[in-house]
Amino acid sequence: MKLLKILFYVVAPVLVFGLSTYLTISLLLKFQQTTVCPDVRGKTVEDARELLRNRGLAMVVLRYERRNDVPYNHITVQKPDANISTKKGRVVYVIVSEGPELMKTPGFVGLTLEEAQPVFSDKHLVLEKTVLVPHSKAGKVIAQLPAEGTDILEYGKVTLFVGTAPRSYYLMADTRNINYNELADELEAKGIKYRINYARTDQASARGGIEYSILPRTIFSSTEEIVINIY
Repeated sequence: MKLLKILFYVVAPVLVFGLSTYLTISLLLKFQQTTVCPDVRGKTVEDARELLRNRGLAMVVLRYERRNDVPYNHITVQKPDANISTKKGRVVYVIVSEGPELMKTPGFVGLTLEEAQPVFSDKHLVLEKTVLVPHSKAGKVIAQLPAEGTDILEYGKVTLFVGTAPRSYYLMADTRNINYNELADELEAKGIKYRINYARTDQASARGGIEYSILPRTIFSSTEEIVINIY
C-alpha cells in the first residue's frame, strides 16, 4: 500500500501537467483566428499590402529584382504561398520586380512608317514586324498588335499592318499573233507599265525582230514593267 502511495505522488503531477498542457494547446488552437493567404503575385506593392491587411496579415518586401517579364513594382514571389491557411497577424514576405515599366500601347493607325518611328523611340517600344496588306490607304498603318490602349511592357514588341496598293494580275497575250503597237495600246488602257527599247545589233538577220520581257501566256503583276525590245 505504501508503494502505491509513492507511485501515486510521483505519477499524479506528471499526469496533471500533461493534461493541462494538452488542454491549453487545444484551447489555443481552437480559439486562434486563422485566414487564407491570398495570391498577391502580379499585383502592385500597394494593392498587395491592402489585400493582405484586409485579411489580417502584414507584408514585408525582402528585395527587388530585375525581371523583364514582370512590370515594375509588381510582386513576383510570396511566402507563405497563396491559398493556404495561416494565422492572422503573420508576415507575408514578397519579392518585387524592378521593371520594366508598364504602359498603354500608343496608337499607330493612320500614321506612315516614318511618322511611327519617333513614337517607338519615345515610348521605348520595338517594331517587331511590318505586314503589307492590300488596302485603299496605301502607305498608312491600318491595324496594329497589340491594340491601342492595351497594357504593354517597356521595350515590348509591336506589329504594324501597313496598306499597300492592291495588285492586279494579267495573262500575257500571245505576242506572235499581235502587233506590238496594238499590245502597247492595250497595256496603256489597263495601266500596265511598259517600256520600248530600240536595241542596236550588227547582225542583219536579227533586224526587225521583237522580244518581250514576259513570255506569252505568262501571268504577271500589274506592278511589273514589260520591256519591248525592238531590233
